[in-house]
Amino acid sequence: MEIHSSGFPNFLQPTQNKILDNKVTVAVIDTGISPERLENPVMLPGINLSGQGMADDTTDSGNHGTAIAKTILSIAPDTRLVPIRLMNRRGSLRKREKVEEAFDWILEHRESLGIQIVCAAFADFSHSTSDVEYRGSRLQKQIATLREMNVVTVAPVGNWYQEFRRKSSQGMAWPAIIREVISVGEVERREDGLWLTRRTQRLHVTLGTGCQTTVFTKSGQLGNTSGAAAVVVGKIATLIQTSSLISHTEIIFGLLENQQMASDENGLNWSSVDLESKWGL
Repeated sequence: MEIHSSGFPNFLQPTQNKILDNKVTVAVIDTGISPERLENPVMLPGINLSGQGMADDTTDSGNHGTAIAKTILSIAPDTRLVPIRLMNRRGSLRKREKVEEAFDWILEHRESLGIQIVCAAFADFSHSTSDVEYRGSRLQKQIATLREMNVVTVAPVGNWYQEFRRKSSQGMAWPAIIREVISVGEVERREDGLWLTRRTQRLHVTLGTGCQTTVFTKSGQLGNTSGAAAVVVGKIATLIQTSSLISHTEIIFGLLENQQMASDENGLNWSSVDLESKWGL
């Protein structure tokens, strides 16, 4: 990954659309959000694509989406939330095409709502080392288009490492495997430092597939890699609001500016952001 601190190319420059009060807006693709379970959230209109209930009913059909929102707000409390209810009450996705429908909606409403981050805190049951099968797909093009508009997409790498490790010691789930995504894995602090958790999937840059896990962090109260992704979304929201970082490249640079290295059982080192001391996670 090539990272620059200055001299960004034109397509990475900030868009003309600005949020007047400097608050960051996050679209949360999940089970919905129940604002009454949160502390004074700023909610913007979203959409229900789950196939259950009315199109404007974005209340949480389970608990996951609200827990994701709570994690984000614990780090960036001024963040605006746009709920996109996609999963059903069991947290299941009926059709993959619904994800593309959600991203179409985000592209359509990005400017009017000021969306700057997409939190896609879900993963399928896969363990890929490359995104070759997704290159040119509708979703890949949607995420790439958002990236050019300075809207970042964050997704967890998946929690199935123990199930896949004998087949392959490295891999990530979809959609995190798509290289335009900021992919997030989970670490834990032990007596001898930061270590990848047993469940987190992972993909190292040295494998040379053009894809890699962007960053690892602790998962907070929610747990697992979706919790870690929510933590990173909160951190990115803070970076955008306080440091005026906007482009995908700038944001990754900001995330990794004070990185620590985490270890795994295979002797590899991984870029990690330990937010515990700063954010109380």
